[in-house]
Amino acid sequence: MVNSYHGIYQAERGKTAAEIRAADVQAGVLAAQLGQLGSALATPVRAVRRSVRRRRPVRYPAAPDAGCRRVHQ
Repeated sequence: MVNSYHGIYQAERGKTAAEIRAADVQAGVLAAQLGQLGSALATPVRAVRRSVRRRRPVRYPAAPDAGCRRVHQ
């Protein structure tokens, strides 16, 4: 049988200032790493999306006044 009392003790006890700072630093490092990963993944995706946009022909060019025209019945 696993002793679950240690986990309960850890969850309920008060943390020291040093433990809180260490947890904050660890969370900050993780956030920075996730941000770098997101940037590294976003750059090639952005490049692909731009190249797809350039290759796609315009099928229905909008009329110059297309935004102003209203249909009256």
